[in-house]
Amino acid sequence: MNDMVDTRTAGTGLAKRVRDGFLQGRRELGPAQAADKWFAPLMDRWNGLLSRDEGGFSHEERVTLAVLMTECLSMRDALILASLREMGGGELHMLYAQPHSMESAAVVMRELSRAFKDADYQPDTRRGERATALLESVTADAPDGYEAQPMASCAYLLWMADRSTAAAVRALKALALDDDCSLASLVLAASEHGIRPAWTERRRH
Repeated sequence: MNDMVDTRTAGTGLAKRVRDGFLQGRRELGPAQAADKWFAPLMDRWNGLLSRDEGGFSHEERVTLAVLMTECLSMRDALILASLREMGGGELHMLYAQPHSMESAAVVMRELSRAFKDADYQPDTRRGERATALLESVTADAPDGYEAQPMASCAYLLWMADRSTAAAVRALKALALDDDCSLASLVLAASEHGIRPAWTERRRH
């Protein structure tokens, strides 16, 4: 427990530097170029780690991810969608660098609706499991104020894997940290009302 406290404390200063640098970059370079500078390397690394069953992020990378996915929810969404299926770099770049474009919004809405409506859409189980483990490690190192979004992302992936109880537990923890976390609210509501991913319908018949 003390090791976790020490890790979180050590990450606080790093989180502030990342946040300040990222926000300054958005002001000076613009949102898209700041995303390329701060997030693109981590997105590439995320995809690489999901392709194999070993390796992980460094402490600095975990803290940086926690900060970026909190400050910019489109980056969180890109990480989640890349966890469900393999996506092209151009499509992912559009999601996190141009989140307000019509094309980006259409991709996010399509993927989210498929989770609830398309019984033929089954997420990549191996990628999802690997992503869940990586997000757990990000949450463990996240300083105060940056735990909710990685934890809610983990909850969503657990729900997509049809692990509603585990998903609800993490969603509740995320909401205890940030009661405005809409992703955690969505997962919790789905779990409490017995709403399962659409792909599980095939398994029930």
